[in-house]
Amino acid sequence: MEKSILFLIIILFGCSCKKPKNEIGNNIIVEKAIQDTTILNKQKNIIKNSLVSKVDLKEVLNTIGHIKHTKEKHKDWMSNKARTLDSLFQLNNRKFSVKTTSYEYKDNLKFYVHVLRHTIDTISIKPFLENAQGKTSRGYTQNRVLIFAMKNDKEANFIDIPEKLNPLVLREELLDILYKNINSDVIECYRTKECMYKDLRKNKQ
Repeated sequence: MEKSILFLIIILFGCSCKKPKNEIGNNIIVEKAIQDTTILNKQKNIIKNSLVSKVDLKEVLNTIGHIKHTKEKHKDWMSNKARTLDSLFQLNNRKFSVKTTSYEYKDNLKFYVHVLRHTIDTISIKPFLENAQGKTSRGYTQNRVLIFAMKNDKEANFIDIPEKLNPLVLREELLDILYKNINSDVIECYRTKECMYKDLRKNKQ
């Protein structure tokens, strides 16, 4: 008799601890809905600005002291390659091309200027570039500062300052100079931070 009562108590206790399968399933669905809503709300809060001006960054660099155009002297894994930027633009890397040239600042800092365009000449890269706002770069690109600007109606150009082997003092010094000399609105991807719109125009409208 005592064994029967004990067995019955164990069964009842076990049943009370188990949640019905449909309740567990409902909880998972609710949690997923909350996550999706959070992501959606975060996306809604991102205001994407349109780029309204154009600038040839090579011409800007030509006017700044202590900067030397070294052409193909320096290269790294981003030189003439598009595959690292596809997630920013949400565009297959086969759909745009990149051409790269190198520069030196005070002989001790190496950086690059890339020109990118859509592989179809009639399509502007502008909407894809604007799409980068609110996104973050990935992989080794997160160790770089990228400053994008439209070069003309179809092409964009961007300055690429790697962290590796470049002194922090010179990197910050160069950035400060660029902010003062680039008379254009840009999209900046600063290392691990979200890419954001910056208006560097002297006469803002």
